[in-house]
Amino acid sequence: MKYLMLLVGSVMLLCLGTAGAWSVFIPPLQQAHGYSAFQLQFIFTTAVINFALMMIIGGRLYDRHGARPLVILSAVTLFTAWGLAARWGHHYPLLWLSIGVLGSAGSALCYVCPIAIAMHWFPHRRGLVGGLTATGYAGGPILLSLLAHHLMRQNWTPAEVFALVGFIYAPVVLICGLALKQPPGHPLPLTYQTFQRRTLIRDRRFWALFAGMFAGTLPYLVVMANAKPLGLAFALSDRTATMIITIMAAGNVSGRILWGMVNDRAGPRIAMLLMHGLTMLSLFMILLAGVGPAGLLLPAGLLLGICYGGNFSVYPATSARLFGPHVLGSVYPFIMLAQGIASLATAVNGWMLDRYGHPYAGLFFATGCTAVAAVCCFLLSRRLEHPGVPQAAPAADDEEAAELVSGTP
Repeated sequence: MKYLMLLVGSVMLLCLGTAGAWSVFIPPLQQAHGYSAFQLQFIFTTAVINFALMMIIGGRLYDRHGARPLVILSAVTLFTAWGLAARWGHHYPLLWLSIGVLGSAGSALCYVCPIAIAMHWFPHRRGLVGGLTATGYAGGPILLSLLAHHLMRQNWTPAEVFALVGFIYAPVVLICGLALKQPPGHPLPLTYQTFQRRTLIRDRRFWALFAGMFAGTLPYLVVMANAKPLGLAFALSDRTATMIITIMAAGNVSGRILWGMVNDRAGPRIAMLLMHGLTMLSLFMILLAGVGPAGLLLPAGLLLGICYGGNFSVYPATSARLFGPHVLGSVYPFIMLAQGIASLATAVNGWMLDRYGHPYAGLFFATGCTAVAAVCCFLLSRRLEHPGVPQAAPAADDEEAAELVSGTP
């Protein structure tokens, strides 16, 4: 049963992970409706920020009411969002509302559900299991970008692709979500009953995770949101430029598994520091691709995707380890909020594209922000192995959380 829950959760997240493929729609939407780069980047920025905010609501509701009501609400919202984009996508405010607001809300509401349930089934392999489950969300951009690129080469319009996504993805989310189940005899945990989210504000462990998530996601968001135009600006062919999306998404998938294993074996601090170091290396490789061999953009994108994917196995596993798995829905969305803040850089990059006509300046901006945030994460991460504010007593079946609360090794 527990392996079936992994599979069902991954398929569900596959249909929720659509935002990363947004750049494949940018050129045809610009050509068809004359939208500016800033307008289309702003839709992506809105989607990421709204995803982070709605995760806070969805995570708390999951802790209180379980997955079923959130799954139904998510499926209905997704169907409405893609249908609205298909019918009224030629009006920018409605395109922004459908993709940027409703679509991201539908994905966020039940994002935590399959990850949290998987961690309950595998309490001693949270990093690996969280990464395996989240590979579905990372694989979503691969599936959608390839599908959309193929269909639009067959003279499908973006509106027709939007309609297809709504009619297929929303029912799959509903069916898979309703199939999710907690382990037998799963109790109502005391950690949820007594946990107060306001204690996070003065907990340095939380801020270490927050800074690390910001530093780990900002570069990928800037590059992925404009991956195809970036490849074209570096004189790559249309097909190769589209391939960058797939390569980065493939790195995202593999990184969630790889860094989950590193986290389980070496601990969160080592995993975070290695991820940030390799992220900086990938950014320098992209900068070199702009003045040297453009093909360097492909391995750099792969490395950047691998490091980005690790955030979504390391941080939920570490949140569950430090605060207790039964309040994951209440803690992890606040850490994910850092990604929403980081996504503001995509709007800045869109403005730079309109002003300067080349994404190179935006990459320098992303590099600088990442370096500062990575240093903050390094300074704060020394506290990751030690309890900060007192936590409520965890459920009896969670031995690791009990050790952290009591202070015993």
